[in-house]
Amino acid sequence: MLSPRPSMIPGWRDLTTMGPYRRDHWVALRVALAIGVPLVLLWATGSMPLAIFAVFGAFTSVYGRGLSVFGRFRMQSIAAGSLLASVGVGAVIALSPGRALLVLPAAAMWAFLMSLLGDRVRWAPPGPMFQIFALAGIAALAAGGEVLLVGIGVAVVTAAWSLLLGLAFGAVGAVVDRARARTGAAATSQPSSAAAAGTAAAAAGADPARAGAAGAGADEARSGLAPVTGSIRSVRPARSSAIGRATMFAVGTLIAGAIPLLIGIGHPYWAMVSAIAGLSAATGFHRVLRATHRLVGTVLGLGVAAVLLAFEPSGLVVVLLVIALQGGVELFIVRNYTIGLLFLTPLVLVMGRLAGDVSAGQLLLERGVETAIGVAVAIGIAVLLEWRPRWQSPASSKV
Repeated sequence: MLSPRPSMIPGWRDLTTMGPYRRDHWVALRVALAIGVPLVLLWATGSMPLAIFAVFGAFTSVYGRGLSVFGRFRMQSIAAGSLLASVGVGAVIALSPGRALLVLPAAAMWAFLMSLLGDRVRWAPPGPMFQIFALAGIAALAAGGEVLLVGIGVAVVTAAWSLLLGLAFGAVGAVVDRARARTGAAATSQPSSAAAAGTAAAAAGADPARAGAAGAGADEARSGLAPVTGSIRSVRPARSSAIGRATMFAVGTLIAGAIPLLIGIGHPYWAMVSAIAGLSAATGFHRVLRATHRLVGTVLGLGVAAVLLAFEPSGLVVVLLVIALQGGVELFIVRNYTIGLLFLTPLVLVMGRLAGDVSAGQLLLERGVETAIGVAVAIGIAVLLEWRPRWQSPASSKV
């Protein structure tokens, strides 16, 4: 007997729901510092062409949201290794004369491998989105071997800086939580449940953002998966489902990247990343919802980007904009993906203007078109997977 097929169309409430605030300003501050300090140093030394390498290294800081300080350090260390490997593979591809074509199969295979790794360690945000962004973004550079080697060094240093920031924020958070626990214990003769939670968080070495989560875990809000505990090896998916998801990401990357190449527009990796972003959700409905968020948020974000780019920012102004926009992304991306993209879209385009090889208008157009391509691919795959014949059987595999 065939199982019933659920609705795949998100409603207005699905798109506008705002998740709870869980002291996200601490995460926003940490991530903004992770990217901000390296960018300021690059600007001060006249090395802004290497900024893209710093950005990819700083992606380390977005992992492990809501974990204990040591749980986050383990997860971020693995994420840093995957990101630096992605930058390295991208640099090798960038040296090839046929990099525009070579990057497509390479990115698809890399998406498959990084998806398997992500499922094994249960990293959050889930999926291989940042790894594919790093690989394909570096592969698109027209740079010599010496520049690429220096850039890899910048990425390594930035990733290490992000790891140190995570430890520092965790240490500060533990001190703050202990102080709050003592204050709460002194204010009442019997410890309240809130004070007990604060004591447990302090004992675990939690960061300031974790303390306000009250055990709910901020990561499941971002990922749509089961809560991620302090152990990065918790609740691994079945091997069959992990391979199925890896295949889904590989196919999505291949199709989304091929379409821009065929129609001759730049930045095919924007389409790849948009497809992966949509497919990273846990179920068919949530994949369609995430892809819809991606499209709506990007369209609105293009308006914000157009205003900012009209002022033709450069130099230190660009650096300050990137820091502010990155902070905005982390404040809202977990609570409402559309609102997060109001900051993410101009962030990407402001960084894109650093290359200076295309006009602002062309950047805006390409971002919109390639996001739409990636979203369409993600929705198409999600619908095909959800609406295939699904027999009600315990042995049925899930993707």
